[in-house]
Amino acid sequence: MPTPAFDWRPAVEADVAALAVLYREAARGLGPLVYSTEQVAAWASFADDVEGFRSYVLDADTWVAEAAAGGAVLGFCGVRIDDGLGEVHSLYVVPPSTRLGLGTEMLARALVRAEAAGARRFAAWVTPFSRPVFLRAGFVLARTVIAPFAGAMFERYRVERGGVERANVDQGDVDRD
Repeated sequence: MPTPAFDWRPAVEADVAALAVLYREAARGLGPLVYSTEQVAAWASFADDVEGFRSYVLDADTWVAEAAAGGAVLGFCGVRIDDGLGEVHSLYVVPPSTRLGLGTEMLARALVRAEAAGARRFAAWVTPFSRPVFLRAGFVLARTVIAPFAGAMFERYRVERGGVERANVDQGDVDRD
């Protein structure tokens, strides 16, 4: 099945609530495939942190994919740049649209934007769901960690692309993918 046609626009304050719903649906819909009930609940709970989730979306250069026909939100992707490092903060797709190439396309568009804004290298903390998308985009696995999030332990993967210097990577960073 081909990648759905979508419009790409910057996330704004008015999107935060809808993106939190999408995030929660992704956690609850996809999480049980690889996570325990406790892990799924912990992952989904971040959507309830109104100020934290708002910051997660708006403090990065987050863009929203909307269906070309009808305008339904299909996903979002955000990158924050600091000293030439583009940290991919988010990459989420509504569960019915996964495995159609949408995440790959959103990530590609976000990386192009970040490069134009000065990112020379990229990194992300990724989950079992997004790891293949990042590897296909030229990222390499830098390390695997087991760390707590919202009271549950998760295995996370640090992926990097474009000569990330280990000394510049925040060791305590944990994503919310």
